[in-house]
Amino acid sequence: MGKHRSEKFKFRAFLGVYMGISAIVMTVSGIILYIAPPGRIAHWSYWAMLGFTKTEWQHIHTIFTFIFVIAGIWHIYYNWKPLMNYLRRKSKEAAKIRQEMVVATIFSLLVFAGTYWYVFPFSTVLDFGEEITDSWSNEENEPPIPHAEELTVGEFARVKNIPVQRFQHLLEQGGFKVSDTTMTLQQIAEQYNVTPNEVAKAVSSAGSMNTFGTGYMQGSGFGRKLLSEIIKENNLNWDESIAKLKTAGITVEEDDKLKNIANDNKVTPFDIIKALELEL
Repeated sequence: MGKHRSEKFKFRAFLGVYMGISAIVMTVSGIILYIAPPGRIAHWSYWAMLGFTKTEWQHIHTIFTFIFVIAGIWHIYYNWKPLMNYLRRKSKEAAKIRQEMVVATIFSLLVFAGTYWYVFPFSTVLDFGEEITDSWSNEENEPPIPHAEELTVGEFARVKNIPVQRFQHLLEQGGFKVSDTTMTLQQIAEQYNVTPNEVAKAVSSAGSMNTFGTGYMQGSGFGRKLLSEIIKENNLNWDESIAKLKTAGITVEEDDKLKNIANDNKVTPFDIIKALELEL
């Protein structure tokens, strides 16, 4: 019997298969990131889908996209001659598909411009994604401040206006013994295999803690709220509020999200909150 010879590894075939798998992974991760909650909620409650957190999906999407580009370059390198022959052959037929090439180019430019200028129907797709993203937010999973999980015990206690020793005592009552006040809420959560949100809830249930009130902290997502919602939440009068904004040089034609009104007036959502004389 002759000695069995193993087939030589075909790198071109490997690239083709890998790029196909990558396309699937990038599509799935892209869809999941499209509907995922904002980072402040995802990190506070360790939101996950299919067993992976938002951060992990972002890493997966980034790395697969990065390697996909490298694989694409290698794919072109290994298939350079067939590609050049194909292009030369197609260049002779260019006159036959000239109309299609022009239309495809114009369509691509329209998609780019429509997305940049945020016009229909591209704005509808983007708004729909934001609505899904906003739907994850509720009183149970909204962090008290953005990136609260990154605060140390000492920093969190100061923000809460509670003595550090008292805060440590509340943590211990909630089931979390912490001797090092430089530990972050995220580190505590990882140590006890819970979420930062659960650590904060345990502290709240262990003792009556001071709240942050209804102030609007940067990154808390209030820019996505309608102006009418902000006014209603703070028991303000619509006409008086519009007058205050007008005095501050902010014109409101109709009810809209704060970020959109801010963009139209070339200000920030915080400028609107300040003009309404609300607590920051």
